[in-house]
Amino acid sequence: MKRRVVWLAACLMAAFSVVAVLRPAYAAVGCRVTYAVTNQWSGGFGASVTVANLGDPLNGWSLTFAFTDSGQKVAQGWNGTFTQSGPAVTVTNAGWNASVATGGTISLGFNGSFTSANPVPTAFAVNGTACTGAVPTTPPTTPPTTPPTTPPTTPPTTTPPPAGDQWNPPSTLVQPLAAVWTHQEQTYSNGNLYGFKNYGWDQLFAANGAINYCVRWDSTARVSTAQRDAIHAALQRQYQRWMDQMLDNGQGWNNWPYKQVPVKVVGWAVRDRAQLDWTDNSVDIYVGNINENAPQCSPACGRFFHQDNNYSGCPGGASHHYDHSLWLTAGFGGGAGGDWGQRVGSEYFVNNVNAENMHIFLHELGHTYGLDDFYDWDPTPGRGFIMKAGSATQITDFDKWMFRDWWRHLKSRYGR
Repeated sequence: MKRRVVWLAACLMAAFSVVAVLRPAYAAVGCRVTYAVTNQWSGGFGASVTVANLGDPLNGWSLTFAFTDSGQKVAQGWNGTFTQSGPAVTVTNAGWNASVATGGTISLGFNGSFTSANPVPTAFAVNGTACTGAVPTTPPTTPPTTPPTTPPTTPPTTTPPPAGDQWNPPSTLVQPLAAVWTHQEQTYSNGNLYGFKNYGWDQLFAANGAINYCVRWDSTARVSTAQRDAIHAALQRQYQRWMDQMLDNGQGWNNWPYKQVPVKVVGWAVRDRAQLDWTDNSVDIYVGNINENAPQCSPACGRFFHQDNNYSGCPGGASHHYDHSLWLTAGFGGGAGGDWGQRVGSEYFVNNVNAENMHIFLHELGHTYGLDDFYDWDPTPGRGFIMKAGSATQITDFDKWMFRDWWRHLKSRYGR
């Protein structure tokens, strides 16, 4: 099934600040922005942005930037209020994330589109102060009008895998895999692939080899106890499909430590509690917490919102946190995926809950782990694979080795 461009993922962070909100001179503002394109295809892309507060505590914030191509448009954003006038975009805080402590972070996500080009922005500003990774000695009195000559976050030097590191794909895949990795290094976050720290890999290791989910039930349909349990079981089976790609004869490839990754659903988010036909307390229930016009579990429990693993504000504590969201939307065609989780049609997921391979979900889960989209080019012409939407219904050998390529380049992060 070819994935329809319904969600137009794009985070479109742009070049320089316009219409800045200035803080009083006594409040030292300093910030650093980490920007990552999570996926991209013809006409659309997705990304996430983390703003680190390096200055005094913020009590209300405004992030500003500008697109550099006239075709770049914000279609959807979350964790803030987005407005756009021409190329200028302003994101102001939501009610729940207005206060940011010194050393705290703001996590944002975007959906959007572009026409002829999709240049990556090089400068951001918070409350009128350019995010350069430092605190200015004197707060500026006017917003900056000229982008800095270098991006505010300098991509770290690419570190090749250690000498002798295991890399033994089939010979016919060596050149296509090298082309894919080069493409990813060039396109992720303007070459800052290694600077992003919230891939599925990061989430898995932060949770010691297990994954927790929140189900965002974006539908008016009722859910029986049997359907709930079937959805939970399907998540475990489908997630393990990717984890199995790291095993050879039951053993971890290239020092991979996990043979089985437990997947647990810790929460359901709904508009109306009466939609859920169970009364047990096996999962947390969140009612009426609406974001992006859909129910969501508590942000205080979400890894996307708390990449420092501080879940002190989560009801029930850290054991009730969730790493990914499974966003099931009625009438939704195609899918979306990123570090926040995966989104597919609720009817699709329920109707395929016993399928051996839920190919749209598997494709989107691949994005959570950093795997690319392939709408504009094909590294293996004539051969289908699950990350080339619509060309395969199960994970192929090429998908497996793309997955392993991520691991061999990132595994030093986790002491492996």
